[in-house]
Parts: sequence; structure tokens; C-alpha cells
Amino acid sequence: MNHFLKQHRMFLLLAVVQAASLAIGLWAHDRLRAAHAEWRSKQLAGGAAGRFVPAGAADGELLVMHGVTFAWIVAMQSAAAWLVLSRLQGSQERKHMQSQEEAMRTAKELLRTRDAVVFGLAKLAESRDPDTGMHLERIALYSTRLSAALRKHRKYRDVVSAGFVNTIGISSALHDIGKVGVEDSILLKPSRLTHEEHFRIQSHTQLGGECIREIERRLGNSNFLEMAREIALYHHERWDGSGYPTGLKGEEIPLAARIVAIADVYDALRMKRVYKEAKPHEECVRIIRSEAGHHFDPQLVDVFLSIQHQFREISERFADEPLCEPKAAPPSEETLMTPEQADLVASVVESTAPALAVVCDEAESA
Repeated sequence: MNHFLKQHRMFLLLAVVQAASLAIGLWAHDRLRAAHAEWRSKQLAGGAAGRFVPAGAADGELLVMHGVTFAWIVAMQSAAAWLVLSRLQGSQERKHMQSQEEAMRTAKELLRTRDAVVFGLAKLAESRDPDTGMHLERIALYSTRLSAALRKHRKYRDVVSAGFVNTIGISSALHDIGKVGVEDSILLKPSRLTHEEHFRIQSHTQLGGECIREIERRLGNSNFLEMAREIALYHHERWDGSGYPTGLKGEEIPLAARIVAIADVYDALRMKRVYKEAKPHEECVRIIRSEAGHHFDPQLVDVFLSIQHQFREISERFADEPLCEPKAAPPSEETLMTPEQADLVASVVESTAPALAVVCDEAESA
């Protein structure tokens, strides 16, 4: 009973208010009729004393009285219905807004969980190679920054949306997921690879693309999975068509893969490996500039050059070990991150933090 009353309280309130309005209107009608009858009797008494009382006046007065009473009842019931229904509508709108806010919070938590799980899996797969350090974190940040800068480019402003920028930050973490299918004897080999071993390493792009394609078959299409698959499969393609695995050329290569290609090469040049020393930032920039139109999309290289100082800042902040370079001049205001750019970096780091905690726990327990 209490549940019924709580669930239908607004309709019950409307019925009560309507009934009360009708009762008040009928009471007022009765009082008005009594007052009119008394007034008419006085008029008749006056007429008997010689004053004239028009014939049919009583009927007209009754019609006016009924009309006033009807208008009174309708006005009261309409006002009561409007107040109750307005309150009901407001309550429904508040519930709808609360429901939407809850759905948005749930969706946001699901996305954060997805990103953390994806990054954690990519990090665990990468942990087979002890030489990569914070490679995934840097790739995610480089890709995010380069994509954000592309939004200001007249050619890409309608292609690179805010969603694209957010998605590439986590999708890029899966660029080398296919390396889980490459043997340790090849993946961890410190010396020069043979032709067969080099071919086997190159197969990680197809392995990664097929792995993500299988996930798409099970879960259905999504922008995130589509971008992750394109990056994993095509990030070693070259602008001039000399890359692998399929030899795509120019804009045949998906935009996200062209972005990650620059980020991946910059990081490979910038960081120390067992088979090479780290290169200074200026030399990395020179090499990438020289490869515009050959390895890389020349327009993306132009955008990269305009934000190269951001790449340097990220590489130094998230370096696996201190980078030995000539002391740079203090950065000017033009080279520092803007608050908007810093927020983008922070959002990527925040999304990867839970996964990093899992990886650290795994490492400590191993």
C-alpha cells in the first residue's frame, strides 16, 4: 500500500486538489444561490409596496450566477492541475537529468576501465622486452599531442575531432601488440638479425592487426577498435610505398597510422637501446625532416616541426634514464605547454595510471 501511494502520489494529489476545487466551487455556488434568493425575496417585497420588478429578471440573474460559478470552478481546477502537473513535470525532468548524469558517469567509468585494461595488456605484452621502459606512455603522449596540433591545420580540422585525439592516445598503445607472437630468441636478440628473422619481426604488424580484427568480430565495430587495428597493421608503412606489410602509399595509409609512425620513429631514435645510443633531440628532428615525403607524410612532418619542443619535453619527462645532451637554453613561452596542452598530457597519464599499478604489482610478485 505504501509503495502504491509513493508511486502514484502525484496523481492522487491531483485528484484530491481537483475534488477540493470542485467542492469549494459547489459550496460557493450554494452560498451565492442563497444570497440571491434572499435578495430576490427583498425585491419582491419591495415590488408589493409599489416598486416594479421586471419579469424574467430572475432567470437572467440565475444564468449569470451559474456562469460565474462555472468559470470559478474551471479556473480553480485548471490552476490546481497546472501546479500539480508542473511539479510532476519538474520531478520527471530532474529524474531524467539524474539518469543521464548517472549514465554518463557509468559510461565514463567504463571507458576509463577499458583504457586501463587495454593499456595494461599492452604493457604486459611489451614487458617481454626489458629494453622498452616507458615506450608506450611516450607513444601515447606523442600521438595525442600531434593529433591535437592537427586540429588547427586547415586540411585536417574537419577530420581530427576531439574524439579522434582522445581515442588515438589509448589506441596507439596497441601498435606493437603483435610482437607477442614473435619468438623471444628473435625479439630479444642483441645482435644483427638475419633476413629471415627480420621478416619474422615484420610479421608483428599482421599479427597485431589480425588479433584486433578477431576482437572486432566478437564485440562488433567501434571507432576505438578500428583505429587500433589500423595503427597496429599500418604504422610501418611509408609515404613513398616502400614500407610493410602491404606497401600502401601516401594517403592510402590511415591517418592514425601515419601519426603513430612519426611518434614511433622519434622515440626509437631518441631513446637508448642495447644496440644503439640515444640521439639528441635536434638530430631526431633533422632525421624526421629529411624523411618527409619518403618515410613520412610531409604535411604531418610540418605539424611535428611546429610542436617539436613538446616532443622534447615529453621525452625528457618520461625518459627511461637521464638523457645526456648539451644543456639547452631556457625554454621560451612559445616552447612551453599551454594549459590546454598540459591537460591533454595529464589525461593520457591519468588513463594509464591504473594499468601501470597492475604492471608494477605483477613485476613485484614475479
